[in-house]
Amino acid sequence: MHRSRRRPRRLVLALLVACAPVLATIALAQTKPRAPAKPKPAAAVKVDAQAPPPVEEPNGANGEAPAASEAPPPPPPSEVTDGGRLSPLNPQPPELPSNAVDAGVPVDYDRLLADIAALRARVAAVADNLYQSRISVALQTDGDRAKISRLTVSLDDGVVFTAPQTFAASDMTAVYDHAVAPGRHAVTVDVERKDTRDEAFRTSQRSRFTVDVPRDHKVDVQVKILDDSSMGGDFPSDRSGKYDLRFRVKAVAKPVGK
Repeated sequence: MHRSRRRPRRLVLALLVACAPVLATIALAQTKPRAPAKPKPAAAVKVDAQAPPPVEEPNGANGEAPAASEAPPPPPPSEVTDGGRLSPLNPQPPELPSNAVDAGVPVDYDRLLADIAALRARVAAVADNLYQSRISVALQTDGDRAKISRLTVSLDDGVVFTAPQTFAASDMTAVYDHAVAPGRHAVTVDVERKDTRDEAFRTSQRSRFTVDVPRDHKVDVQVKILDDSSMGGDFPSDRSGKYDLRFRVKAVAKPVGK
């Protein structure tokens, strides 16, 4: 009874022992990694000797065409612009000289001076009719070795007398006499003198005097120009000299008609 039970057990054990090597081989075969497949050789490309070489794109290696929206770079600013903007220091077209001046049309200076003189005469005539007050300017020059090269007299910043280059007045000589509005007025004398011994030595002076013209009065302004300069005669020989140009002004007011 016991022997019949042991036989099936022995058979099962014998089968397991016989199958053990086969099962171990199958397990090893499943765990072994597979070798990577070899890449296939690339197909050879035929090169046609007659075909032209490829043309590179203008935009570089990417071969991208320039975008249509990209605008060309702005031109550099010119000399009349400041950073691409018009400079406020440049004159505008209406401020430029006219075509007549650019074309070289001569200007009639004699006519222009005549118009100025006529305008001054009209202003003086109007002043004579409006005001009874007057002002008179007289000049006297003193100096044996000095000669006037330029001399002007102005009243309230307007030139009323221009002396010729040969002007000389040993006595008081009236150069301006007209009606003015009552009140304070400025008399300016601008003179340039040169030494008769050496005209390279010159001296000039500009003096401004304020006078008060009362109503219905005439004011006589007397200007004496003194020049005791010795630079032109002494400096070339002695290496020493002086400039001595002075003004003396006297104003006297008198009632009109006296």
